[in-house]
Amino acid sequence: MEATDVFLPVIAWCRTRQSQDSQAEARRQKRRLKLLAFQRLRLKKLRETWRLREKVYKQSKLRRLCSHDTWMKAITHQFLRDRRRQSPKVWLHPRTSDWWENTAATFTDHEWLQHFRVSRETFSNLCTALNPQLKRQDTNYRLCIPLQKRVALTLYKLAHPCDYRTVADLFAVGVASVCHCVHEFCTAVIEVLKPQLVVTPNKFQLEKIEEFFYHTYQIPQCIGVLDSMNITISRPPHLDSEKPDRESYLAILFQAVVDGKGLFWDLSMSCPTWVNDNSGELLVCEDFSTRMHNVCRTDSSCVVIGDAGYPSKNWLLKPSTNISWLTAEQELLNTQIIAARSVAHYAFERLKGRWRCLNRRNDCNVEIVKDMVETCCVLHNLCEKNNDMCLPDWIGQEPLQTVDENPQKNSDAESLDDLQQLIQDSAE
Repeated sequence: MEATDVFLPVIAWCRTRQSQDSQAEARRQKRRLKLLAFQRLRLKKLRETWRLREKVYKQSKLRRLCSHDTWMKAITHQFLRDRRRQSPKVWLHPRTSDWWENTAATFTDHEWLQHFRVSRETFSNLCTALNPQLKRQDTNYRLCIPLQKRVALTLYKLAHPCDYRTVADLFAVGVASVCHCVHEFCTAVIEVLKPQLVVTPNKFQLEKIEEFFYHTYQIPQCIGVLDSMNITISRPPHLDSEKPDRESYLAILFQAVVDGKGLFWDLSMSCPTWVNDNSGELLVCEDFSTRMHNVCRTDSSCVVIGDAGYPSKNWLLKPSTNISWLTAEQELLNTQIIAARSVAHYAFERLKGRWRCLNRRNDCNVEIVKDMVETCCVLHNLCEKNNDMCLPDWIGQEPLQTVDENPQKNSDAESLDDLQQLIQDSAE
């Protein structure tokens, strides 16, 4: 038997076995591919299912949050509505305002004038004019200070030489609230009423003022009387200058021009400076001098009457100090000038009598002090135009007559008598 006959069946069996193994491996590979595709498809479906569930969950959670917010808003609104009129006791100190709400409401016209320095009609007009600037709205946490109360406490502060705490206790508000009310009131008066009440006269008004002084005091071309006063203040922190001597004090120089009716038509205030009452020299603010020069420039003969202590200006008419060398005409002019200065004296006395905050040292900021002085002048003009009474006990002298009724009776009468006596002595 040959060798090839022995190996041929083996070779055939091996080939058959190899073919069967290849077919089995192909079937296994096909099953693996099908299984892998099925797993991928299943994983994709699971992911889509989780995404859909997550989206549904987020939408459900958002709906729950929205419903919770709506519920909380409704509860909060109901809570605030129930407690709107209940003042928080944590930061609001309980006070009683019986004096303003009960006592002041029963004041007679005379008592009202004594406390607030203006008539009820003028007070009502003030509230109406300043309503857009001063009115405030109530909030959910506290009630605002009413407009009438804000105006009243400011007028009381300006009319009486008292501190902020006294006004706060009287009107049942905080000290800081009084400061804010006073500052806001002064700002509103300067913005709204000052352009109407304190203005430079026009040509027709200047002619009327000249006519008044000419017919009353025989001084031609006079358009007003200049006078000044010192507003005492506390030393501001930014002031570097030292006190020059023991008799000096820190003050703001306030100057004003008064017409024949005792109304202010020009105001000026200087920076804080050390002043001494023993010094007879008077200063004129630079801006004030420029304005007077511009007003009098329209007619070179127009003048403003002033005290002898003022420096010489081309627009200022002042009495001569060296009376021993005066002629009869100059002596007569001196007498007329001194008599005409009573107009400004009356106006300043009534101003300080109504608003006594000008008679004491003011501890406020310098700019606030200036605003308060301007406000007092504006209110003075308002009271004079409305014919509000100026009681004698405010000034501490006999009842004052108006300038139109008796211009010769004034506080400069003693100076006038002394001057006339000196003239007679020198003539002898």
